[in-house]
Amino acid sequence: MEPSLAQLSALVAVVDEGGFDLAGSALGVTTSAVSQRVRGLERALGSVLVTRSSPPRVTAAGERVLGRARQIAALAGELAAAEAPARTVLPVAVGADALGTWLEPVMADAAQWGDVVLRMRVEDQDVAHGALARGEVMGALSARAQAQTGCVAVPLGRFRYWPSVSEALWERHGSLERCPVLVFNSDDDLQHRVLREQGVRAGAGSAPVHVVGSMEGFAAAVRAGLGWGCLPELQLARMDGTGDIMRVPGAGPVDVPLHWHRWAASLPGLDRLTDSLVAAAVNALAPL
Repeated sequence: MEPSLAQLSALVAVVDEGGFDLAGSALGVTTSAVSQRVRGLERALGSVLVTRSSPPRVTAAGERVLGRARQIAALAGELAAAEAPARTVLPVAVGADALGTWLEPVMADAAQWGDVVLRMRVEDQDVAHGALARGEVMGALSARAQAQTGCVAVPLGRFRYWPSVSEALWERHGSLERCPVLVFNSDDDLQHRVLREQGVRAGAGSAPVHVVGSMEGFAAAVRAGLGWGCLPELQLARMDGTGDIMRVPGAGPVDVPLHWHRWAASLPGLDRLTDSLVAAAVNALAPL
């Protein structure tokens, strides 16, 4: 038995909504119907596709199916929209710093689209392409320039960061080798990139590394003197008085190239989002 559109849509809904109950609500069917459709798809393909955990997680076999299932469901939705209004769900992966700064005009544009539902998940620009490869999203901001199979990569520009520190903390330590470090998460390599450029060996001295996983909290931690870290130039420009925050002496800016990776298939909602992203990048980012 070949997989049906209903089964593929059920798999996508379970992943996107984060559960079988919520998937049923989104699809307008019972939880039992969603479960039966997913089980039927698993029987047809001979593999378990999602774990029955809370929330459900796709298995390795599920990752191989999810991307194609999402494409088929999205294309079917676009065809159905020709006869009856429908909302296209666009799951995308973007960095927290981009989400809090230059993506605001994109969200303003999307607010006018009655036929599009954005699902924006936060992923570091160095790893976001992985979510696209697994079929979890239709588009992703990435530092990589090379497009994946079945996708296109649109160059956007350079997102600039400045190594920043409070004056009081710098007065106490006077060098990056001894100054506490802030990172956003385990994927955040910006600060270590600065340390390498400054010739500071990893693990040198006893400087602690603090993790602050919030864009606003990260800036607040720099201001409070918890550690030094790289702040987006756009964020620094918007801050209402930076207090005693200063640029780290002797350290230059860190530029991160950004590319928009998306499905190669033309979907009106995804095309509109791409156009909005490109326009926002022209106004906010430096050319590559």
